[in-house]
Amino acid sequence: MQIVVNETFVKSRARIGNTAHLISMGLLILGFILSVVYPNYGVEFLFGAYMAMILALLVLSYSRNFTRRWGTRFRQDVQLVPGLRGLDNRHTMFNYPGPDLPDHLVVGPTGLYILVPRANSGTIKFDGRRWSRGSLGGGFFRSLSEGALGNPLQDVNKALTQIAGFIKKNGSPELVEGLEARPIIVFTHPDARLEIRNSPVPTMLVKDLRSVFRKAKETLEPAKMEELKRILGLEEKP
Repeated sequence: MQIVVNETFVKSRARIGNTAHLISMGLLILGFILSVVYPNYGVEFLFGAYMAMILALLVLSYSRNFTRRWGTRFRQDVQLVPGLRGLDNRHTMFNYPGPDLPDHLVVGPTGLYILVPRANSGTIKFDGRRWSRGSLGGGFFRSLSEGALGNPLQDVNKALTQIAGFIKKNGSPELVEGLEARPIIVFTHPDARLEIRNSPVPTMLVKDLRSVFRKAKETLEPAKMEELKRILGLEEKP
């Protein structure tokens, strides 16, 4: 399998997250200093301390959105690639191709796939309507370290809208006709356990991912496959 990573785009987004993180730390330090010295200078300094700390938390939340998606420790392509190892070179995986595309796409003889990863551990449950993970307390503390589970189906819908608009804009009418993106929700944490019922989208552990491609029938014509790979490559920019 061929792996394409838009490193320029990833580094630019990670840089934004790191910069925002440093700013939040600076605001926290400023807030602490103002809270210490305010008795000597008046209540305005205490108000400034509170404002600095509130801003620090907001900027920290903003930075985490970037670092958990593009930071070196959290990048999901590192977890997904081993799950696809063994596929032949007709398959190409595009990672972080651009701001207007899903983060992880696989193009091969069996079609176009959108991989929607989640790095959550513990027991992940879906009953056809609602996602949950273990006990309330355990889920809360895991969310702090791993990020929230959220609703993967919302991410699937967003990704489908993105890829449909992009292909319609950049692809030929022949490519657009009959092409259907296939989303897969993939849990990449080694300690994840799934209890999934009535999911409208295939949901699996990363270790089971390769079997999806090996069992699927070849439906994408070589010319369409190459065009699809070519236009996806157009988005490899920050």
